[in-house]
Amino acid sequence: MKMNRLSRAEKLLIAAGSITSDGKTIFTSEDMVVKVWELFREDFSLKGHEDHPDSNLVLTQVMGKKAPLITRGWLEKVGAKQYRLTSKGLHDLQNLDRSEATPQIRVPRTLEDSLGPLLTSAAYELWRDSKREAITFYQFCRFAGLSAGDKWQKVTGKLQQVQYLADQAANIGHAGESVRLHVGKRNYVFSPGDLLELERMLQFLQEKFKREMDDWRQHAT
Repeated sequence: MKMNRLSRAEKLLIAAGSITSDGKTIFTSEDMVVKVWELFREDFSLKGHEDHPDSNLVLTQVMGKKAPLITRGWLEKVGAKQYRLTSKGLHDLQNLDRSEATPQIRVPRTLEDSLGPLLTSAAYELWRDSKREAITFYQFCRFAGLSAGDKWQKVTGKLQQVQYLADQAANIGHAGESVRLHVGKRNYVFSPGDLLELERMLQFLQEKFKREMDDWRQHAT
């Protein structure tokens, strides 16, 4: 399984599935804290204390109005800090498992160099972790390669380039193919779903920051 590109919520879904497979159909948030830390220690360790899990990283995914595991219909709360996998959770977990068989392609180097930074950006990470409202205008600008001193013509050109890359990613995603990209010193594999999300994210951010971009256009021209 391509663990590198799974979101925090997806990793917790895998942990919940592992607990359920062990025969514990109803489990606590503490059970998930321990299990996900065992499976993904690099992602769920307490900062500066790798030998201890960070429970907050788990609780934010299962508690509150925006809890991704609940809002996505993967877990059902059955008691105080007690949960169980839903039918949808089991179905989507199986889809994660089957993603290993998704055809992988390598894209041209020029596309890889341009697409990789978008899919590993801070904005995209927040989007995949269902934290879209937390994405700031600064992160959007970093995502699109915009600088404060850019003239509007340059801004428009950069946004057109990002749209082109999002379209290319969507074309690959619609074909049911994954891509393997080398970004920095790491290799990543992005599923068809990952690639399709890029276009959705771009559309959302352009609507979210329309006022800021309108102000930019007025001052830049």
